[in-house]
Amino acid sequence: MKVRGQSRKDSSNRMRTGNTRNNSNRLSVICSSSVTSLNPALSKSNPCNFIKDSISIGTWNVRSLESSSSKLYELSEVTSQYGIDILGITETHRPFSDEIVLDNGGLLINSGRTDGIRRQGVGLYLSKKIKNSLISYVPVSERLLSIRLHSKHINISVVVAYAPTEDADDKEKADYYQQLNSVFIELPKHDIKLLCGDFNARITSDNQLWPGVLGSQSLHTLSNDNGKRLLDFCALHRMTIGGTLFQHRDIHKGTWKSPDGRTVTQIDHVCISTDWSHSLLDLRSYRGADIGSDHFLVRGRFRIRLKAVSDSDRKHRRVPAVEGLRNGILVDNYNVALKNRFDVLPADVSLEEKWTNFMNGVTDVSLDVLGTRPRKARRQHLSKETKALIAERGRYKRKLLTAERANIEYTKLNKRVKASSKIDDQNWADRLATDLENSARVGNQRDVWQRIKQISDKAKKRSAGVRDVDRKLISDPETQLKRWENNFLKLLNLKN
Repeated sequence: MKVRGQSRKDSSNRMRTGNTRNNSNRLSVICSSSVTSLNPALSKSNPCNFIKDSISIGTWNVRSLESSSSKLYELSEVTSQYGIDILGITETHRPFSDEIVLDNGGLLINSGRTDGIRRQGVGLYLSKKIKNSLISYVPVSERLLSIRLHSKHINISVVVAYAPTEDADDKEKADYYQQLNSVFIELPKHDIKLLCGDFNARITSDNQLWPGVLGSQSLHTLSNDNGKRLLDFCALHRMTIGGTLFQHRDIHKGTWKSPDGRTVTQIDHVCISTDWSHSLLDLRSYRGADIGSDHFLVRGRFRIRLKAVSDSDRKHRRVPAVEGLRNGILVDNYNVALKNRFDVLPADVSLEEKWTNFMNGVTDVSLDVLGTRPRKARRQHLSKETKALIAERGRYKRKLLTAERANIEYTKLNKRVKASSKIDDQNWADRLATDLENSARVGNQRDVWQRIKQISDKAKKRSAGVRDVDRKLISDPETQLKRWENNFLKLLNLKN
């Protein structure tokens, strides 16, 4: 199915093959330590992969990732099961902005409320292969999150949105779309733009009034107020609503089901730049995905080649086992080896070379004498019993689609999962407390403070955005570096 006036030609013909303004490899200054950024200095010696021709994208209202400690595990399992590469998540209920590496190696970026209240919240999941394509991200608010990905020929800007409900007052809706409009204005013009999330918007199937904005395959015949606002926004920014393009059964169009099971609506959407709508190959809802939400997972395929650092070429950092310095014999051997290393270092060198020699000398001697610190195995938070209950609940979720009796069993299993998760939380806290006591008894202060941080679970107020002189958020790494340079020049009263 294609939008009126659109062509389904190969997207590579519409890409620039020359250098574009945002096409060079860059080192992001705001990516987390779990993300390997693209570095122009290493582009020749450390080549990049091109992640498969099509990627799986989607959106999902999960109705809280905080209600139970099993939620992140469930998200990890579903994204792996359905092979999702990019997933816009709404209603995370996680405060502040942070990053979490899930059990499957994927990265979850969250943008929540700054007052600590566990409401609203949006996030974006990137698979283990896709996360290294991340250039930067900006947590705009508890309803908006913007990120940029590095592609082969042209970069991609993804915005995750959670709109007010249909019953919200007009001022709240107007303020939301005004903020969303400001985010889109600041996106680089040449980027492919993806907009996904829960818009609480029913969209009409009359595509004659909205050429290029939607197809004729919407679940609804009339638009509600939120739907009209979304249509106006897409028309203004030349976006196409992907869920209206493809012919599917009605059961694969609905994205939300009422508690009584009688009403199904299509209110979660994935929108794409109209000029690139031919690259969207399919989009539909998957009712079997289970995370304890009344919304269905929306998944589609997008034809693009993302650029990421090759896993085979990436160098893993070796960390010395400094705990060995508690051993008196090792300390003597360490001191002797360090003295012998420094005795042969050249004296007539620049200050920069002296520092490099010193740093390399200490690192090499530490690794040779003390050895490499072994990687700690990740301890499972959830028990096998809880995971089995989650799997059983997922089976009843699929039965729920055909049998009304399954709804009662599903509700019972959902309560058992939450109760079992609470028991796992208590057991996990008891294990940490025991480990903390043992570490304190032997004087291992490093482990003591690590355990204290885990138990306290203080949310880190991270800000992944840099603002310009007009207080507008900057997402481009090159512009951010220039902004930092100008800021320090001003603070230190230096001339350019």
